[in-house]
Amino acid sequence: MHALPFYAPVLDDAPTISSLVAAAHGMGNDLAFANLYLLQEKYKTQVAIQRDFLFRHYGGQGRFQGYAFPCGMGDTEWALRQIEADATARQRPCRFCLLTETDAALLQQLRPNLYDFTTDPGDADYIYRRTDLAELPGTAFHKKRNHIARFSRRFPQWSFLPLVDANIGDAFTVAKQWYAARLDDSPSLLHEQKAICSALGNFRELSLMGGVLYVDDTPVAMTLASFISQDTADVHYEKCLPEYRDAYPIINREMALSLACTFINREEDLNQPGLRQAKLSYRPALLLRKLNAIPRISLC
Repeated sequence: MHALPFYAPVLDDAPTISSLVAAAHGMGNDLAFANLYLLQEKYKTQVAIQRDFLFRHYGGQGRFQGYAFPCGMGDTEWALRQIEADATARQRPCRFCLLTETDAALLQQLRPNLYDFTTDPGDADYIYRRTDLAELPGTAFHKKRNHIARFSRRFPQWSFLPLVDANIGDAFTVAKQWYAARLDDSPSLLHEQKAICSALGNFRELSLMGGVLYVDDTPVAMTLASFISQDTADVHYEKCLPEYRDAYPIINREMALSLACTFINREEDLNQPGLRQAKLSYRPALLLRKLNAIPRISLC
């Protein structure tokens, strides 16, 4: 039995991994190359590429612990055998994480009665129709349009500019001031701060898109996104300075207007009540549940 050649993802992996995910029509935010690269330290992410499959292993805690389902368009049975061989060679549990319901059903079909499945509502990705976020149509989005109107009355000179080399410094400024205003030095927030700095520093290498919102000439909000596949984009970060909190609906809408895709993944709510309420208020088209698969017996 041979171990898979796992290693920490590097920037040069972006074209290969992104093409494998796109071919498989991935929608989960965990498949976005930017997240694989930027969050590798937090979740102890490793990747391997074999026979047109992307393999991932996470050494973190909670939902980021174990193997991800192999991502590719080839022989899934072969890919599962490679994971099982790797678990045996490394003497670690053959458990899975970040499974979609489709992944879990296929795993159950190919390995019947070998796994118990668990899920946590806070792990589900919120996926929206881009047109809903861009157009805010009908009575369901009446409050969002009111927020934008109120902000526009208060700050009539606001503007939203795409993120380019010339204003990356402004996005850094917003992020730095946002973190400075937080009375929180938790490891999670420190990881996020480091990740967003890396994202801005490797903006082009990660194929990121984004924008900066200005009031007069002052940057007050920023957003970053990337494509998971041709149909689905992922919004990784949105930050507004505290005194401009009403700007969130604007940068949300403006980012959606700028993206050429069908769906937008705005990631999970982590069981935070306020974040959950905010995400639900935008009427998601889909909640992409994530499951863990725990082996009932040792497969090693």
